[in-house]
Amino acid sequence: MNTLNNTFDPKTLSDDLLEVRRIYADFSAAINVPDWDKPIKGSPKEWSLHETIAHLCALNGDGLESIKHTLRGEPYTFVGLEDRYKLTAFNRQGINDYLHLPVKELLAKQLAILEESARIARGLSPDQAKMTSTMPIYNRPVRIVEALSIINFHAGIVHAAQVAEPAGVPPLWTQLSPEVRHRLIGRIMRAFSLLYRIDIGGSLHDAIAFRIDGDGGGDWYVKLSPDAPTSGEGVVENPGLVIHMRDTSVFCRMLTVRLNLPLALIRGEMKLRGNLSLFLRMGNLFSTDARPKNADKIFVNSPLLNS
Repeated sequence: MNTLNNTFDPKTLSDDLLEVRRIYADFSAAINVPDWDKPIKGSPKEWSLHETIAHLCALNGDGLESIKHTLRGEPYTFVGLEDRYKLTAFNRQGINDYLHLPVKELLAKQLAILEESARIARGLSPDQAKMTSTMPIYNRPVRIVEALSIINFHAGIVHAAQVAEPAGVPPLWTQLSPEVRHRLIGRIMRAFSLLYRIDIGGSLHDAIAFRIDGDGGGDWYVKLSPDAPTSGEGVVENPGLVIHMRDTSVFCRMLTVRLNLPLALIRGEMKLRGNLSLFLRMGNLFSTDARPKNADKIFVNSPLLNS
């Protein structure tokens, strides 16, 4: 499978955004109103289906507006997100801003955001794809094609279990083809390099390799440095940590905090090789809002859930 050159191709990205939209459209048509505010089976801190759809509208909607402003040559401010430590409050306010909408209107809003994102992606010129905007949780300006990629996997994987559980259906990412799932994982790896906390990692120079077996799997890496964290597809030489997973579902479950880590290791669903202390630090090293003073605290949850 050679997706190395089209993971960030605008037209391919447009198709993948429309595929995620299609899955959400089918899901939306089958939602039962009693499921709307049913508690999630995971952490009690997680949002309900209602809140999660509101969050997708709020954060993806803000991301889309920042993209449109950038294309017009205008700055964009994420109001209420002056620094990364305000992300929790920013997300809560975004949810509250949308909770008043009727169910059908809120679902339609989310589908419209995905559709407009796909339209913009399809029309991007090479120069436009490289234009950048800023957001306080990232360590460098984000290219438009990267911002569209974040909208893609934010709905397609990050919250795809959270919305499905109250309705009693499998995570929505299970409906994605192996090829689409492969590209979404590549886009998540790029987000890891954007999220990497240089202020917490300090002088750390290392690489984390991800090897995922099965359909849609492959090899990816994230290189950590105090200057320019990067990511890519393929095998990296001498990684400090190798995370080997049985299939893409293990990665998706890990990302959405649906993976029982001890059981996954016992069953061989996940294998770790190399610097295990680096694995234990990942939650902080890729955190949106961890405080540097807590940098040594062990935290292995997803850096993306509820964001």
